[in-house]
Amino acid sequence: MAEVLLVYEVRPESVDIPPKKLEKAIREGLDPMFKMQNNPEEKPLFFGMVGIVGQFIIPEEDGAQDKLEEFLNSLEEVSSIQMTFVTRL
Repeated sequence: MAEVLLVYEVRPESVDIPPKKLEKAIREGLDPMFKMQNNPEEKPLFFGMVGIVGQFIIPEEDGAQDKLEEFLNSLEEVSSIQMTFVTRL
């Protein structure tokens, strides 16, 4: 089965959430069917907030992207997400 690479900007809920805590929250709850690449890029945002740019590999199947996005948006540390890139592997 083919896989898909998705790149997301993940913004923290507040300035008190450092990028490493954001990454840890994602990794701890991530479904085993998804893989998050190591060392996500830190992205300065505004008002001192720093988000991350994470790369995720998911199976190419119906609903997989929606499931990943629902998970990311459900985290209390996450304010919002935005997909910036997608490609089939």
